[in-house]
Amino acid sequence: MLIIGDIANKLEKKYQQKYGVAVFDIDLEETKNGVEIKGEVLVKGHRESLLSILKENSVKIKKENIKILSDVCKRYEIGWAIVRIGIIDLKFRYVSNKIINEKILKRIRCSQAFRGEILRVLYKNEDQLLVQQNDLTLGWVNRKDLVLKKKSLYKEWKKGNYAIKGKMIKIPKTNCHSKQCNTEHSRSIISGSVADSRENSKRKKILKQVQNDGNLIVKEAEEYLDTKYVLGGKSEKGIDCSGLVQIAYKNSFNIILPRHSWDQKEMGIKIRLDNVRSGDLIFLIKKSDRHRHVGIVDVVLCESAKRIHSSEAENMEISINLIHASLDLKKVVRQNLENVLERYEFVEARRIME
Repeated sequence: MLIIGDIANKLEKKYQQKYGVAVFDIDLEETKNGVEIKGEVLVKGHRESLLSILKENSVKIKKENIKILSDVCKRYEIGWAIVRIGIIDLKFRYVSNKIINEKILKRIRCSQAFRGEILRVLYKNEDQLLVQQNDLTLGWVNRKDLVLKKKSLYKEWKKGNYAIKGKMIKIPKTNCHSKQCNTEHSRSIISGSVADSRENSKRKKILKQVQNDGNLIVKEAEEYLDTKYVLGGKSEKGIDCSGLVQIAYKNSFNIILPRHSWDQKEMGIKIRLDNVRSGDLIFLIKKSDRHRHVGIVDVVLCESAKRIHSSEAENMEISINLIHASLDLKKVVRQNLENVLERYEFVEARRIME
C-alpha cells in the first residue's frame, strides 16, 4: 500500500511534467476514522485521479474539500483581466519567458485571445498568468499583455450562446452578429458534385436546407480562405481547423463552442452524413497519422441547377463541400468532401443550431 503522503506528491510531479507548473496543492491528513483531504486543483479530472488512486489503495476518505479552480460555478478566480494588445497567445504549458522562442511556442500554443477580450485569472507564476477564456480554454499568458481588473466581470465574461451536448441552439433572426447577415445566398455556384438520386420530395427538402441560416456561418468561414495554417491560431494571421469553426460560429451568431475539435464533437446533435446542410460540422481522422480534424459543411447546387425557383430544381444535383484549415495544404481551403475523404476517415457529422 502506498504511503498516503506519497500519493499527492506523485500526482503533483506528474502534472508538473505535463504542464510545466502543477496547479495541484493537496493536503492529506490521516485520522483514526480515515483521511481528510483539502486543497485545490485545476480541473475536475485532477480531483477524480486523486480519489481514484486513494480508492484503489483502499484508503478510507472521511472528509473531502477540494476546490476545482476552473469550475465557473464556484467562482474561485483570483481576479480578472482584459487583453490590451491585438493578439496574444495562450500556452497549455508553462515555459519561462527567459527561454521561450518561436519553436517552443509553436508546440505549446493552444489558443489566442484578442484586444478587449475578458479573461478569468486563476493562478500566477513569475511574469505569467494562468487564465480561462469564456469558451473555458485554459492557458498561460504574459502579464504585460493584460490590464488587471479587481471588479468581477463574470456576467460580461459569460455572455453568449453556449453550445450543449445533445441540444441545438435556436437562433432568432435578430440575433445575428455578422455584418453580412442576410438570408440571400449570393455566392457563385460551384460545379462538379455528387448527384443525389433520391425522390423529388427529398430533393425539395435539400433545396430548402441549402437556403438556411447556415450559409451565414459559411460566409464567415469564407473570410479566412487562403489564411495560413497555424496550430492554436484563430486570427487572419494564422488559424487551425477548430479555431476556424469557433470563429465562424462566434462571429455569425455569438455561439460559443469549445476550442478543440474533439470537444466540439460533443456539442449539438449527431446527424447522418446524407442529411447535412450548410453550417453543419464534419469530424474526421487523418488516415496517415490519426490526426483529428473538423470542417464546416458548404452545400451548394451544381451549375445545372442554378435556377432554384423553377420546376427544374426537382432534378437538381448538390455538392457537399468542406471549408477547413488544412495542415497538408497549409491554409484554409474549400474542397469537395469526396476529395477530402481520400486522405481522411469520416467520423461523424453534427448540427449545432436550428
